Amino acid sequence: MVYRIDITETAQKEIFKKLEPFLIERLDKRIKKLEDEPKIYGKPLKRPLIGIWEIRFEKRWRVWYKINDDQKLVEIVGFKHKDEM
Repeated sequence: MVYRIDITETAQKEIFKKLEPFLIERLDKRIKKLEDEPKIYGKPLKRPLIGIWEIRFEKRWRVWYKINDDQKLVEIVGFKHKDEM
């Protein structure tokens, strides 16, 4: 099962605003892992964020994403520092 990765404009702006270029490359590698099995690498969030999954990046960053199994799509919807949560 190969999923397609889509990053929302808002998430993309947050990533480029908050990260140095070398960290963006690392994040890209981490996000690419979601193409194979997005449910293995992340964890589902609880209320009120049901339907959104999260992966940790560099211990202090969180990437939020939605999974659409019918369309084989992973949509990155947010990128935050853990203190912003």
